[in-house]
Amino acid sequence: MSPVPTRRSWMPGGALLVAAVLAAGLCGFALQVRSWPWYLGFTAVAILAIGWVERMWVRRSAPAPPRSRGKLKVIQGGKATPYDLEKDHSTDSQRYLM
Repeated sequence: MSPVPTRRSWMPGGALLVAAVLAAGLCGFALQVRSWPWYLGFTAVAILAIGWVERMWVRRSAPAPPRSRGKLKVIQGGKATPYDLEKDHSTDSQRYLM
C-alpha cells in the first residue's frame, strides 16, 4: 500500500475542504470580521455542516439489492437414493480444483 493516497481518495475531501474555507471566507468578509479566530470558527462550522449534510444524504439512499447467487444443482432422489460421484462428470472441465 502506497503512503501517498490515490487521487480518487483525497480529491472529494480536498474539494469539500476548499469549499468550506471559501464559504468561511465569504461569510467573514460579508460580516466584516477582522480577526482570524472568527474565520477559523466559520471554517469549523462549515466543515461540520458539510458533514451533517453528507450524513443525511447517505441515510436516505436506497439499500443495495441482494446479490444473485448461482443456480444450485438439484440431486434427483433426495436422501433415499445414494448419490454416486463417479458418474458425475459435470466438473471435469473445471480449470482449478476446489
